[in-house]
Amino acid sequence: HAPVPKSTPPVGLHAKLRPYQETGVEWISRLARLETGGVLADDMGLGKTLQVIAALVREKEQGHANGPSLVVTPTSLITNWQRELGRFAPGLKVLCLHGPKREGLRRGIADADVVLTTYPLLVRDLTSFEGLAFHHLVLDEAQAVKNPRSQASRAVRELSARHRLCLSGTPIENNLEELWSLFDFLMPGLLGSAEAF
Repeated sequence: HAPVPKSTPPVGLHAKLRPYQETGVEWISRLARLETGGVLADDMGLGKTLQVIAALVREKEQGHANGPSLVVTPTSLITNWQRELGRFAPGLKVLCLHGPKREGLRRGIADADVVLTTYPLLVRDLTSFEGLAFHHLVLDEAQAVKNPRSQASRAVRELSARHRLCLSGTPIENNLEELWSLFDFLMPGLLGSAEAF
């Protein structure tokens, strides 16, 4: 495959990326240009969150973002995403749909650059996402949708997005059906039916 070309880091990113992180950001940008999805499967602690944030800043700066991006996380990580976005990308407008007052915040989705929610709340609030189209749809700890029959897995497939990305340090934990489930979310039909796979 062709090497991923290097480009200038986003101006609005308040972080210095390591070389492998720069490569990751370029790869995410390449996926977007090719209009395909992918799994960023770096080990834990290598900065998957920062790479996605850098890619989102770049998309906005280059005028490619045609609406807000949605990041779905486990409940335990939503405050981490808020903190990292505020620290590394203060120029992005972030809307966190979490907690009992989230219903009143939904009016701000169209004005946000990044919308954050959790897997359990997405399942509960799925009807409120009907008719919305996101630029990027990012699943953090994407092994949360490894079972294609789970409520979370079915819910993320209902969402509309131009680009889809999974983040996971463990894309396969027990069996290959888990990998099939991720790719069925990313590019439905690519690997055929679950039974055939």
